[in-house]
Amino acid sequence: MSESPTGNTAPVIAFDRVGKRFGATTALHETSLRIGEGEFFSLLGPSGCGKTTSLRLIAGFERPSTGRVLLDGVDVSGVPPYRRDVNTVFQQYALFPHLNVFDNVAFGLRSRKVPKVEVGRRVRELLEVVRLPDLAGRRPAQLSGGQQQRVALARALVNRPRALLLDEPLGALDLKLRESMQTELKRIQQELGTTFVYVTHDQAEALAMSDRIAVMDGGRVCQIGSPREVYDRPANRFVATFIGTSNLVATDGRLVAVRPERMSLQPVDADRSTGPGVEATVTSAAFLGAVVRCTCVTAEGTELLVDVDAAADTTLARPGGRVWVAWQAADAVALPHDDAAASAADRPETRSALGGVPA
Repeated sequence: MSESPTGNTAPVIAFDRVGKRFGATTALHETSLRIGEGEFFSLLGPSGCGKTTSLRLIAGFERPSTGRVLLDGVDVSGVPPYRRDVNTVFQQYALFPHLNVFDNVAFGLRSRKVPKVEVGRRVRELLEVVRLPDLAGRRPAQLSGGQQQRVALARALVNRPRALLLDEPLGALDLKLRESMQTELKRIQQELGTTFVYVTHDQAEALAMSDRIAVMDGGRVCQIGSPREVYDRPANRFVATFIGTSNLVATDGRLVAVRPERMSLQPVDADRSTGPGVEATVTSAAFLGAVVRCTCVTAEGTELLVDVDAAADTTLARPGGRVWVAWQAADAVALPHDDAAASAADRPETRSALGGVPA
């Protein structure tokens, strides 16, 4: 059984064999997972993988076809969204244009008839957390995209939900602002200690912010682990190729994945007893700043990407040269056959490895 990073055995959110179908289409195959107190948990995958469906099941916008959704150990599968102690922030922030920042954040508290003094205190507290105390009197149209997002966060957090659900909230921002907001989101989450469940298709976002990541494909959870675990030890071929870049190499009768930065170029007559490798021809070399990314092709036609330190000797990186592409055995991750990988989430004996709740 996978514990949360806090070691708390009673998760804030749990899926107990939850599945979701829309007519004949299965959006989410039977899934079990646990999300702990104060955890930044990301659902990561391509379009149609089931990540948004999973978030909507937590929020109560969808009901499971099978299994149970639990909040603090209580089955809420049939409980409507407004009675669940979670809030959701979408890509479109839906701020009230006629209200200023203070009143937007205060809206939920006032709807609950919270005393005026308490409203003022909690709104000011959240505006400090999101670093907007001096903009309380502005309207949404007078704010930047990043500022609007922080107002939406404050509005969602001011009611102190047990969990905040975020559905690709950075998707509408430009690259620089998106990267800045990643840092802000993580800071806010750590400062408040609120459980965040974050949906994204962006691997860099998930790796930068998450305590744990659930990598999804085809309505299945392929792997749950820390960013380093899913990057360094992918559970199957999909995870290896979706999270960053991996070279897939057939060696010793098995398929292994090796990251470009874990490979090196050596002279073709290098000592080959020090570890695995393969002879190849450099076909191109692209300068990427810190590294030169070399594309190498073996005699069998296998294409390998190798990152060479741009500050080091890059003589071997010249296109047309024959090289020995080497790596350490410890850096090669053995991958299961595709049929085994595809069905892994369905087998009870592997649910523990996926971070779920065993039968």
